[in-house]
Amino acid sequence: MRDTNVMELDLATASSDDSAASGRPSIPVFYEPAGTAESDAEWVGQPMGLPRRLALLTAVMAVLLVLGATEIALSWSARTRLEDFRLESVALANTLASLLQRAAPTGNAESLTQSIEGWARHRITESQATVYLARGGALVPIASSGNGPIRPPDPDAHTTLARRSTGVRLLAGPDPGWQVLVPLGATRSYGVLEVRVSTRRLQDWARVERQRAYLLALLSALLVALGVAVLTARWVGRPLAAIGSAMARAHGGTKGSPPAPEIGPPEFRELARRYNRLREALTAREQESAARAMLLSLEERARGFDRIALVHETAAAFAHEIGTPLNTMSGHLQLLRDDLAGQPDEAPVDRVRLLLAQVDRVAGIVRAALQRGTWPRPYVQRIELGEIASRMLRFLEPSFGDAGVTARLLPSPSVFASCDPALVEQILLNLLKNAIEALSPGNSVGVVSGREESAAFLDIFDDGPGLGPEAEANLFRPFSSTKVHGTGLGLAVSLQLARMLGGDLVRVPSPRGVRWRLTLPESGRM
Repeated sequence: MRDTNVMELDLATASSDDSAASGRPSIPVFYEPAGTAESDAEWVGQPMGLPRRLALLTAVMAVLLVLGATEIALSWSARTRLEDFRLESVALANTLASLLQRAAPTGNAESLTQSIEGWARHRITESQATVYLARGGALVPIASSGNGPIRPPDPDAHTTLARRSTGVRLLAGPDPGWQVLVPLGATRSYGVLEVRVSTRRLQDWARVERQRAYLLALLSALLVALGVAVLTARWVGRPLAAIGSAMARAHGGTKGSPPAPEIGPPEFRELARRYNRLREALTAREQESAARAMLLSLEERARGFDRIALVHETAAAFAHEIGTPLNTMSGHLQLLRDDLAGQPDEAPVDRVRLLLAQVDRVAGIVRAALQRGTWPRPYVQRIELGEIASRMLRFLEPSFGDAGVTARLLPSPSVFASCDPALVEQILLNLLKNAIEALSPGNSVGVVSGREESAAFLDIFDDGPGLGPEAEANLFRPFSSTKVHGTGLGLAVSLQLARMLGGDLVRVPSPRGVRWRLTLPESGRM
């Protein structure tokens, strides 16, 4: 995984933004984001709120129940009336049969005809009587009380004659009614009396009565639904909407949220009281959490200050102890350079000069740390960026070789920038050291210079594994490192130095590995 630190001497300046970049304890969240007017309207003016749903449900149930009960009652009533018609029809047929038997005990056709005609003149019901006489094993119609043609006997008439028993049957079709068949004759059956009583008026009456009953049931159901809607809107809808509106306005937090009004039935008043008590408890808890979070923030800041003071003290001690050996090392390197000056091979001399320049740079940092407790002031000059990059690659050549990493400077046009070469070298040292520690043998790292708009830049890129999620989350954050022995100051210090020079250090998206871009002002545009 890519690391983000290189050991530095100046820790105080690099951690100046620690409180802004590091994680702070946050106030616990008790509520969702603030509700909008639309969310409040959902409670207050829903098109199908609880009162309307209850009213609609009540109307449907009332219609179904009332219509069902009405249908059952009408069915029972129709069945009862039909049974009454049957009894009346049987009684009428028996009475007429007795009359005919007294008028014609032996089955005289003329007497039967006269009796039927006399009976027809005095009947008050929608009935029709027909007399059939038995002749030669067959039934022959001889008289009828109707005005139309006489109907031939039914098969049931022969059965009645043979069994000498009364038969009753309900007729259907276009002319519904009861059919009663009575055998004639006291000792010997000589014929059959058929009486038909029409039930058409009964059916017409049942149909009209059913229509009226359905209309009254529908009106009753609508009235019940209206009453339920009014009562529900008053007893349920209004208090429920008030509580819902108060809860909707509490999404942004209990501060400034209105209490729920205690209105409506006792159940809703108790619900409003419980919500208000919960709101008060949450308000107290929110205030307590805010105070605890502020206290934790102050404690974290105090620990940061203590850490910075300790780092200052340690850095000053290190700088004091390192300064003398560095000066001695610089003197010996100068002597070694003078000893090698006359050699025909210039490579050792160049290498000694390179080391001497880096020792002088570190010594300058140590002196600045001892004098001012910060980085040395930038000494701005016009410098070619490719030259600085080449010098740092040659300086780290042994480290690249030990790690098995290939380093290369890509050819590019000369790009001049106004900067302090020592600080740019420090930035490159941090970035290249990070690359060496993150790459595996066989990987490569490259440096290329260029310009964009009014700035010059150096790109440092590699083909390694890239940054892990933890490193991505803590990018440029001081004291945040994925290394076992890292301090997490490399990138933070590099970013600070780049901004001291008037530039910036950013991570450029790359399909593979990591690519850093150090931007600096072009020469003459500091």
